[in-house]
Amino acid sequence: MTRNLLASIAKASILKHQALWYASFIAVYTWFLYWVAYDFFVWQKPIAEINAVNYIGAIAAIALIWAGTKIFKLDRIKAATLQQKLLPEKPKLQLPLSKTASVASPSISACAHYLGYLNHRQKSKEIPAQCLTCEQVIRCMGSTD
Repeated sequence: MTRNLLASIAKASILKHQALWYASFIAVYTWFLYWVAYDFFVWQKPIAEINAVNYIGAIAAIALIWAGTKIFKLDRIKAATLQQKLLPEKPKLQLPLSKTASVASPSISACAHYLGYLNHRQKSKEIPAQCLTCEQVIRCMGSTD
């Protein structure tokens, strides 16, 4: 309970910071864009004569919005790893490969093939999805038995 609460607090904190970051720089971008449009439409200045500070401010705001996407992506990755550390690990089930191995129960599945199946299978056949997640895939590909 406490672990889930800590993870959700960290996630909520990141979302608040992210919302504040985007809202503030979108407001800054809107401010500078307003003055560019004001000079262009009200004063009818050519684009080249509009104050350069307004262009620089708008470009900086867009750059900071883009940087925020990168920063908060890293924060989400850190939060996810923190959540994984806080949650208890599920025990891994290791079942030996054998020629007679089959599905033990609906929730626990064993290898449907034998050790060395990947080495001896026809190259035109696809590798089964179960083999791609198997912990013994290297031994299976290299086995000559």
